[in-house]
Amino acid sequence: MEFFTVVAVIAVLTAVSVYFLLTRLTTPSSSWPKTKQSQAYTRKVTPKKKKFQTSVNSLNDFAPEGAASAVRDVAGFFSRHGNQFSVYSIDWEQEMVVLVRPVDGADMKTHPFFREAQRRQAAEVLCVPLEELQDVASAVADEVAHVQEIFIFMTARCGSTLVTRLVEATSVAQAVSEPEVFTAISMTVHRLKLSSQRGQTPPHRGCPAVLSSEESTVALLRNIGILLNYNLVTSDPRHRDVIFYKFKPGVILLAELMARAFPSAKTVFMYRNGLEVTESVKRIYFKQSYVLYATLRFAVRAGLLRRAFGSHDFMRCFGEDPKFSTVRYRSTGLFNLYTWWAGAMQRAANLQKKRPEYFFHAIIYYSALVHDKKKTFRLLMEKLGLTWSPDGPGQDTDKIEKVLTEDSQAGTVLSSRNSKRRLGEKWSPDVSPRWVGQWEREYMEEVCRHAGNEVSGPDFLLPDTVV
Repeated sequence: MEFFTVVAVIAVLTAVSVYFLLTRLTTPSSSWPKTKQSQAYTRKVTPKKKKFQTSVNSLNDFAPEGAASAVRDVAGFFSRHGNQFSVYSIDWEQEMVVLVRPVDGADMKTHPFFREAQRRQAAEVLCVPLEELQDVASAVADEVAHVQEIFIFMTARCGSTLVTRLVEATSVAQAVSEPEVFTAISMTVHRLKLSSQRGQTPPHRGCPAVLSSEESTVALLRNIGILLNYNLVTSDPRHRDVIFYKFKPGVILLAELMARAFPSAKTVFMYRNGLEVTESVKRIYFKQSYVLYATLRFAVRAGLLRRAFGSHDFMRCFGEDPKFSTVRYRSTGLFNLYTWWAGAMQRAANLQKKRPEYFFHAIIYYSALVHDKKKTFRLLMEKLGLTWSPDGPGQDTDKIEKVLTEDSQAGTVLSSRNSKRRLGEKWSPDVSPRWVGQWEREYMEEVCRHAGNEVSGPDFLLPDTVV
């Protein structure tokens, strides 16, 4: 082994170890209650400073200010103020649904990700006991019974953020990019299933009651949807009642329960070649440095790095399936990344085969968007039964053209080219040398062989895909 390689590997492993220790040893203690709360309450908050949220949203994203104020009639309170409070997450220890109110004048649709806008702009939280959630939802259900939900499931790095930005620019629908509460529910359900399979104690004290059966989980999802719909329709100046919800990849694990909770919803699946997805994620993680990636890859292959430090549930969830147990480099970051794509693809294929009338009304491949964004978006809207034309009545053509040319993730660490790129900067395809080599291809093929019979490789296409 060359001296440079040895030094580089030691440096990377040292950096990873330091990061792991710092995140474990310097995490501040929470100021929020850690036991079940039976009374709804509001409380002023200050968002903690973070460049970008990587873990699932929670109350720990905020520092509480002053004392909590009890809310006696929470159903009536939400009926009056629901246009101000949107569902943020669930606190399983308090057994509370957490909603946030932004600072006055905040535009929650400016940021590419709704979950991030909620976190950064929060001024106050409303915490509703899970036991009272049904009453709160029932109080406003009739007012949003007409809402048409459209769910976007995806593999990540596939153009889904662009689609939500385009939807939001139209007059016929609005969009929410990655509402985190569905990720929180999906990952908790996943953890409970794993605990049950392994004969372990459930990880959260409030989970068994509300997630103890599929029926109660479906009710939880339905009620969360009602609260989100009410907030989005009543707070939107145009009161648009067709709402696109784009989810993180792991939420597809909840897809069948979502179908029961929202039987009239329409669904979309968006994806991209598996090697392109994994490379795009690596470029973000390693800040476009191939040297850093190659060094980590060497460490993994040499057995010097056997686990992914700080890896979150939503990245590990697919790889924890026993079918991947014999895949090499298990529990490493590369293993989690490759199984993340393959697991989501296999799940989509299974859903399409099992319930083709519900999964999916439209399937969009990344290359179609790259080749012709406007044409592909128009076709997507047609497949969903929505009448839309970029120059039709009520359309802001300038706004639509702006979205079509800008980097949809500019201003965030997820921007494909440069995390320092500001909102409004132009998008251009990445023409730099590829990171994919023989090892990446062989490893992806190995993962796909374990994923299931449907996904044959990284270039697998689902039937009826728009390419």
